[in-house]
Amino acid sequence: MALTALVATALVSSSAPAGAAPLTGKGGDRGFDVTVVSGRADMVSGGDALVRVTVPRTVAPHRVKVRLDGRDVTGRFRPAGDKRTLLGLVDRLKLGRNRIEVRTHGPGWGRPGAALTVVNHPAAGPVFSGPHIPLLCTASGSPWHLGPVDADCHVAEAQVSYRYRSTAGSFADLPDGPLPADVASTTTTTGRTVPYVVRIERGTINRAVYEIAMLHQPGTPAPSPWATTRGWNERLVYTFGGACGIGHTQATSTGGVLDHTLLSRGYAVASATFNVYAHNCNDVTSAETAMMVKEHFVETLGVPAFTMGWGGSAGTMQQLLISNAYPGILDGVIGSIGYPDERSTTISGHECRFVSQAATAAGLSAAQQHAVSGFGSPNTCFGYQFFDSVDWPTACPAHIPADRRYHPETNPEGIRCAMADFVSNVYGVDPRTGAGRPIIPDTVGVQYGLATLRAGVISPEQFVRLNEGIGGLDVEGNRTPQRTSANVAAISRAYATGRVNQFDGGLRWTPVIETRGYTDPTGDFHDRFRSWTMRERLVRANGNADNHVSVTGPPGAASAAIQEQALADMDAWLTARGRLAAARPHLDAVALTRLSRPRGLADGCVTPEGERIVERLTLDPNARCNQLYPYHRNPRVVAGGPTTSAVLKCQLQPLRKSGYGVRFTAEQWQRLRAVFPDGVCDWSKPGVGQRPLVGTWIRF
Repeated sequence: MALTALVATALVSSSAPAGAAPLTGKGGDRGFDVTVVSGRADMVSGGDALVRVTVPRTVAPHRVKVRLDGRDVTGRFRPAGDKRTLLGLVDRLKLGRNRIEVRTHGPGWGRPGAALTVVNHPAAGPVFSGPHIPLLCTASGSPWHLGPVDADCHVAEAQVSYRYRSTAGSFADLPDGPLPADVASTTTTTGRTVPYVVRIERGTINRAVYEIAMLHQPGTPAPSPWATTRGWNERLVYTFGGACGIGHTQATSTGGVLDHTLLSRGYAVASATFNVYAHNCNDVTSAETAMMVKEHFVETLGVPAFTMGWGGSAGTMQQLLISNAYPGILDGVIGSIGYPDERSTTISGHECRFVSQAATAAGLSAAQQHAVSGFGSPNTCFGYQFFDSVDWPTACPAHIPADRRYHPETNPEGIRCAMADFVSNVYGVDPRTGAGRPIIPDTVGVQYGLATLRAGVISPEQFVRLNEGIGGLDVEGNRTPQRTSANVAAISRAYATGRVNQFDGGLRWTPVIETRGYTDPTGDFHDRFRSWTMRERLVRANGNADNHVSVTGPPGAASAAIQEQALADMDAWLTARGRLAAARPHLDAVALTRLSRPRGLADGCVTPEGERIVERLTLDPNARCNQLYPYHRNPRVVAGGPTTSAVLKCQLQPLRKSGYGVRFTAEQWQRLRAVFPDGVCDWSKPGVGQRPLVGTWIRF
């Protein structure tokens, strides 16, 4: 389908229960419950669902009968756990609505009972992301070699292979027959010591290639929803990859599942190609894919006690966006060197280019240009311009054939390689052009370098010249001498659907442990200030940050060690949360998370010498952690913008000479008024189009 034909449909918000528990059909006072445990009952995919039936004590389990649209499926159910719980993989679901009914067996179709409607979607999707965009298949080629694909890039069957960890510390293919002599052993978090042999499953779901890995030795009982394997600690980790790209491809890598840190401890690990932002910079399809892969995991391998996210940079970004807008896919976020979302981060990339070019033309020294950017190094701005290039790449990726690329005259229905088209299901399309509605950087009213002017770093003349040269971008990404105003409808959609992450959905209760190896002085654009933007957005939305822990330390091996500690801490947090939920089922999700947070789990930093400093996250420059690892800023904050960095388009107020603390000549003031004819940003007010999340689990 050509991107120009895609139209964003009406938003439908279906907020999940607190914690996004699976939807349940209840039998009222009679006591029968029927629940889809592999996901939401209204978002089943692939034609099957793992269903749990809780039998009341007044009914003998052998008298239970289950029907699917009138068809007897009782034989699919077996006892699981206690004798009053039956678990069954109900298959052959038709697309759309299916009715599961549970009754007692006897003369007629007896009572008590319960019923649940299950809505099935194609294995190729979509479920909630909207119409498919063009995709080039890679599953049959290198490195996957999964066999022939259909029109949706899907293969008929998944493939299972095995690898092992050698005593030399590397992974190798497992040969047939007895285990090799150099197979290492590993001890899981449950205390079980097993051969370090890994089962790896690969297949296609939601048009993406997925991978699932877990400890399992061939020849031993296979894991299933009814029986676990000795090597699995009954926890799932879902991995996410970084960067940001518009590939229109199934791609050739996932977030990575052959992870020694995770597998050696007994965690099952899952991921898919659409969970790598370098291939698929779209958190909606990333969320949908993670949901569907997790559903498949539960249906075939077992129900995890909980699922933790794992990934750095844009891998953290995805976890946060998914947890806020689609809560319950992940029970906890373990992130590193991350950002709160893609849109507000990309703004920094655009503004780096504007400021760098304008500051050079205005004659600012290298030190002054650095100060105007706000970053910890002059090189940081160049890194941020990576995000700038995503919105309007100069050319399509090489793997997209020339005859499939958009051209206004020769191929108007072709693939447009721009972010606005890649996420047009979310932001909609411009009816005049048929192209996706871009959120161009809004520069109207923004006084770049304002803080440096007030501090005496730049002169009034330099300030005026800097702002005269800012300009903007048109809808094609071309530089314009005039400042540009973003599409308010697209901005409003970004806030309402959670693309600008205000931490006001599932992140009100989802535990987050976020770590950062400090690299600000090196010019790395994974700057520490983004940790503060997460914290401030969370506090503004919810009044507290009881579910957020932030730890900063040195980069490299020390950072990896901090991340491993975060894994152990999140496991302890979610384990305690599960126990508390069982003991006190009346508590809501926010209270459960707050009360289950392990004692001693706190913000802080780790010194280069390895000392752990416990200290609340703060902007106070005198704090010990901030002395070690100082915060910097970004161009919009230096321009007076909020440290949340969440305002895409500001409301305006009149220019007033009294607000600068410096003297402008009459000629300079006239030029400044020409730059800002409608006024300057009033950062004390919410942004134009800024609004709360309209609800979680939105369909497009």
